[in-house]
Amino acid sequence: MKLSIASIGVLAGVAWQGVSATLGADVSVATSQDTFSCLIGQGLTQFVARAYMEAWGRDPGGAIDSGAVTSYNNAYAAGANNVDVYMFPCTGRSTCKSASTQVGELAQLFSDNGMAHVGTVWLDVEVDSSADNWPDAGSNQATLGEFKAALDDSGLKWGIYSSASQWEAITGSTSWELDSSKPLWYAHYDDSQSFSDFSPFGGWTSPSVKQYAGDTTLCGVGVDLNYYG
Repeated sequence: MKLSIASIGVLAGVAWQGVSATLGADVSVATSQDTFSCLIGQGLTQFVARAYMEAWGRDPGGAIDSGAVTSYNNAYAAGANNVDVYMFPCTGRSTCKSASTQVGELAQLFSDNGMAHVGTVWLDVEVDSSADNWPDAGSNQATLGEFKAALDDSGLKWGIYSSASQWEAITGSTSWELDSSKPLWYAHYDDSQSFSDFSPFGGWTSPSVKQYAGDTTLCGVGVDLNYYG
């Protein structure tokens, strides 16, 4: 997931490439019901809202994104089929909250706001060069193991968002496995609503979701576009 949103207009829809597909979008800001209605009118039915930020400049680092509550409620009110969330965790710094604290804060957000129908919590595994959030492969693997344990203990349904290049840069190898039994959402900006480009990494032999276009403006909001097969 890109850390910032640019304004690049694009037309999206199930017939964009002349094929029928399940498509969706992810958002990093609180999004209105009218905007979700517009996105659904463009053929998008699955949405992902940012619910946790790395907030690495804070002490301690890691913070809830309360805009996820607004987006979650508005997406379902507009008629979305499913709403997931993603967490961009604080990692790589001594000032970051522990993995269990960050995941616990996310679970508490759901509990406090009646978010009983969150689909999947996606752990965003990508480099933020400004934060030096994944400093070396050994400690990165250990940190990922801590988040896996915390997510498993939480009882939440979870998966991984990453790409082959990000996975290799962070873990030291495309073959290193965290938990390939969990769903994978991978990024490859080729504007293709297809999994035909996918190459296995991290133990995953097939993906669940593909982010095929990023930094897009649609219905007046910054989104990334996703293909679900």
